Amino acid sequence: MWFGGVIGLIAIAVFIASFFLDGVLRPRIESSMNGRLEDYHVTLGHAHLQLLTFTLTLSRLIIVQQAHPNPPIVEFPLMRFRIQWKVLFWAHVVANVSLLEPRIHVDQAQFRTERSSNTPLRQKGWQDALQSVYPFKINRFVISDGDITYIDNPPTRPLHLANVNFVTDNIRNIHEPDKVYSSRFRATTVVFDKGKLTLEGRANYLMKPFPGMMTDYVLRDAPLSALSPASKHVNLAIKGGTLSSEGTIEYSPKVTNIGVNNATIDTVDVTYFHLRKTQNAETRRIETVGKTVEKENNRPAVNIRMRELDIRDSRLAFEDQASDPPYTLFIKGTNIRLENLGNHQVHGPARLHLTGKFLGSGLTTVEGTFLASGQGPEFAMNVAILNTDMRALNPLLLAHGRFDVAQGQFTVYAQVGVKDRQIMGYVKPMFSDLKVYDSNKDKTKGLLQQAKEMAIGAAAHVFKNSQTKKVAAQIDLSGTLKDPNVSNWQTFVEIVRNAFIKAILPGFDREVQTASAQPRANHGKAAP
Repeated sequence: MWFGGVIGLIAIAVFIASFFLDGVLRPRIESSMNGRLEDYHVTLGHAHLQLLTFTLTLSRLIIVQQAHPNPPIVEFPLMRFRIQWKVLFWAHVVANVSLLEPRIHVDQAQFRTERSSNTPLRQKGWQDALQSVYPFKINRFVISDGDITYIDNPPTRPLHLANVNFVTDNIRNIHEPDKVYSSRFRATTVVFDKGKLTLEGRANYLMKPFPGMMTDYVLRDAPLSALSPASKHVNLAIKGGTLSSEGTIEYSPKVTNIGVNNATIDTVDVTYFHLRKTQNAETRRIETVGKTVEKENNRPAVNIRMRELDIRDSRLAFEDQASDPPYTLFIKGTNIRLENLGNHQVHGPARLHLTGKFLGSGLTTVEGTFLASGQGPEFAMNVAILNTDMRALNPLLLAHGRFDVAQGQFTVYAQVGVKDRQIMGYVKPMFSDLKVYDSNKDKTKGLLQQAKEMAIGAAAHVFKNSQTKKVAAQIDLSGTLKDPNVSNWQTFVEIVRNAFIKAILPGFDREVQTASAQPRANHGKAAP
């Protein structure tokens, strides 16, 4: 009995002695962490080591970015390190770390500073700083009720991940060491206040130079409008819409695999703004995206495949604010089905089907295929836009032709294809019930402008098919791509921009000009 009493007294003494270490422990831990971090600084409110169980508790640990210390990047109200006792049966002494209600906050200035740094974020000593706190290697890591916020501009609503919960075990690969990914993990969070994201997978935290992981993901009803403040930096405005998706992601130093089983976007309104002040940046951005896509095409270590993408009941728009006058082209009620999109030729062609209403009235259908060819862009597209009210095109006609119309309908059929660097196809616009000059509409215009519109109307009458009562011309596209190292999308956009839009004015005010891909565009005769 006396032996038990002695043990009890020793335990009480050790328990009391633990509190006398607090004043020494806090500055030492703070100094140790700061000595391992680059560009960031740690302050620690309190530290307590319970010697009986060797449990270390840190309170009010705050991390700031030295370039922009306010607000703090990370706040840890409570961080606790324990020995993972069950692993002692495998003759390993390792730690279990838990974070309660951590808060991560990043604003635009902090993000830009980090992005411009020559040292990647993962190489700034985070793992070493965390490991220096506790003498035993971390084997289990838990986050409970975390919160992540990114503020692009203070007046705008932030990007917010709430209720972040994460647990992972076997970080030291004690169990199943022969597996590529021997650690299991699970994460859940609320995305942008309404959506829900679940990750469930495996990881190998000991891979160099960074950990590898493979996970299944399920995303439900994430509101896309939350992205609008950030997307405006790339000239995109997003209103409404939700995203749901399921798939698998593998990311490691050796391989990147992204498999999207399905993705669905509902009722989103997306507008791309072309601005005079950003036109150089837009050009560079398109070139960068094109080069990146082409670089990843058929790259052995990168496998990207999207089996199904559905965009439903949405509005897609292009607004040119650099023209005089500005104009907007849009498709409302858009439904897009994209299947089998991948970055390897062996995946076969991707298939596109699009329906909608061009400018709210023109029934639109687009069918096409795309292939990640190793010899440059390869695609084939069929486009039909039927009976668009031409009055909706007046801002475009004024910007490119310096005239508008009083009435009429616009229809266009097009086929565009690229294979083995050869461009093939045609664009055939047709105009019906066309009336350019109207005395009431044009009474405020100058005499020269009125005369021009009368001449355009007369020309339309001369070229009108007597049977169909339509003005028609065909523009044949042919040529050779100057640069085969561009993406399918980049090539298609250039051909559309230089042939399709400018073909709205055939025989009226200007001819189709040469695209950057240098197709030869020849006006055909009027339809018989």
